[in-house]
Amino acid sequence: MKIRHSLFFYLASLSATPIIGGYNLYSNYENNLYAIEHDTIVIPFAAIMSTLFMSLLVLMLQRPYRLKKSNNMPRSLLAKTASVLATIVTTGLLLDNLIYWLHPNHLPTFLMFLMASCFYIYYQLQLYGIKSADPNH
Repeated sequence: MKIRHSLFFYLASLSATPIIGGYNLYSNYENNLYAIEHDTIVIPFAAIMSTLFMSLLVLMLQRPYRLKKSNNMPRSLLAKTASVLATIVTTGLLLDNLIYWLHPNHLPTFLMFLMASCFYIYYQLQLYGIKSADPNH
C-alpha cells in the first residue's frame, strides 16, 4: 500500500507534540527552571493544545480541495480559496510556534514542531502538485 501524501506523518507528528511538549514542560518545572509563584506550565501547554486543535480545524478547510483533486474533479474557486487560506493560517501557526519554542530548555518541543512543519510543507507541495506524490516519478 502506497502512502500518497505525507498527511499521515504530519498528523502523527502534530498529535505527538502535546505529549512531548507536556513532558518537556513538566520536566522543566520539576527542575525548577520556571518561577514557582507563577502559573507558567499551564499556559504553554494550552498553547500547544490550541495549536493542535486549530491546525486540525483549519485542515478541514482543505478537505474539499483534497477530495476533488484525488478524484480528478474540477476544483471550484471556493475550494481553492479555502485551501490556500488554510495553508496560510497553518503556516503562520507553525512558524509562530517554532519561534516561541526556540529556546534550549524547550528543544524537544521545538523539534516536534519543526518535524511537523517539515511534514506539513511536504504535504502542501504534494497537495498543490509541486511535488509528485508518486515515488516512481
